[in-house]
Amino acid sequence: MASFGSIRVDRPPPRLYRTARLFRRLSTVVLVVALVFVASVVYSGAELARSSPQTGGYTAGFAANDTVSVSGSLVLSNPGFYPMNGLSFEFHVLNASGGPLGDARSAPFDLAPGATTALPLELYLPISASGPAASLLVRDQTLHVELWGNATYAYLFPISVHFEQNRSWGAPFSGFSATLGAPASVNGSVAVPVTIDFSNHAPDPEPGALDVLVLSSTGASCGGATFSFGSAPGVTPDASYSQTQTVAIAAGCSLQGGTIVATYVGPLASIPLPPEAIP
Repeated sequence: MASFGSIRVDRPPPRLYRTARLFRRLSTVVLVVALVFVASVVYSGAELARSSPQTGGYTAGFAANDTVSVSGSLVLSNPGFYPMNGLSFEFHVLNASGGPLGDARSAPFDLAPGATTALPLELYLPISASGPAASLLVRDQTLHVELWGNATYAYLFPISVHFEQNRSWGAPFSGFSATLGAPASVNGSVAVPVTIDFSNHAPDPEPGALDVLVLSSTGASCGGATFSFGSAPGVTPDASYSQTQTVAIAAGCSLQGGTIVATYVGPLASIPLPPEAIP
């Protein structure tokens, strides 16, 4: 009697099984890619954290619209593998006593992987005789500079940058004083000698003049004079200025309890200095 061996027939796996296997393989690939991405982001983030911003030298000087400009630069580098998108900065300046002087903001920009850029920083401080920036004119001090930045790193992750630095400030009218001498009679009128003293500790020369008014306790003008520095170069950096002029005082004007008000008049600005009390 003849016998037949068993015949094996290979059937393809069911479609559902094939789909599940494909998804398992794809999920493994996705997991590996995600792990590699996260590891590269962590490494890049560490490199980015080590690459702290560097500031360039700050300069200051008189500017248009009766302001003092404080300008400098912030050098940023991105040593990682991914871009920094929408990077923007806020720039704050505080005086030696912690009072806010002003702030500025940069427009958002992107920083590509491996790129370095210098971000210009410029702040214009309006000056008034009683405002917080008035001390910049007459007192050397240390300014506190704060920078806050935000961006998106590696397309997904929000990051922030905080940078603080102290910068020395040299006042253009450092140690300014305006004093009155003893009154005297000149041609039947009362006159007083007014002496102006200061040193220029700013990095630039000061051409122009100081317009000086002597005011009574009620704010009435008793007299005045102009102290000229010359059109060029003016009072040069690290130079001192001292000059005395005789000022005729209006009849009946009492100087006791009054003030001396000096206003710097230069090529770009007309800025009042803090008033000096008359004892």
